[in-house]
Amino acid sequence: MAKISFSKEDLAGPPPIPEGMYEVRLSGFQPKRAKSGTSTNLQPQMEIVNNPSFNGSRIFDNLNSTASWIVESFCHAFGHALIPNPNGGGDMPGDFIGPDDDPEKWQYQGPLTGSVAKVYIKPVDYNGKTNPRVDQWFCAVPGCTTKHATGLAK
Repeated sequence: MAKISFSKEDLAGPPPIPEGMYEVRLSGFQPKRAKSGTSTNLQPQMEIVNNPSFNGSRIFDNLNSTASWIVESFCHAFGHALIPNPNGGGDMPGDFIGPDDDPEKWQYQGPLTGSVAKVYIKPVDYNGKTNPRVDQWFCAVPGCTTKHATGLAK
């Protein structure tokens, strides 16, 4: 019978991502209904790019559907403005395809996939572990006058 062994160093995991500015690429979303049951956590799947020390490191963000000002900042960071809708607000570019009542089956189709954004990452303690969280999305929409939120990492 074969044994699979790990060194003490391997078990410690990769080094934490230090606070600072990074570029991240969006590969898609893994939406889930929020615990409240009244909204959806879009859970963008992102990884650091253009950084030799941390290329491929994953960055987590819930991106809740009820926090429209953060969703707007998220879209703007990837260079896409919200699409004006009839109620005077905006729609996220692209579509989530799947049954309306089951976000876990949604598949995103749209221009955000593969886009790169500039973000400020801040390490945040969560259940005794340090996790890199997005503290600010940097707008890449030319001529944008929207005041984007800062201090998002909590």
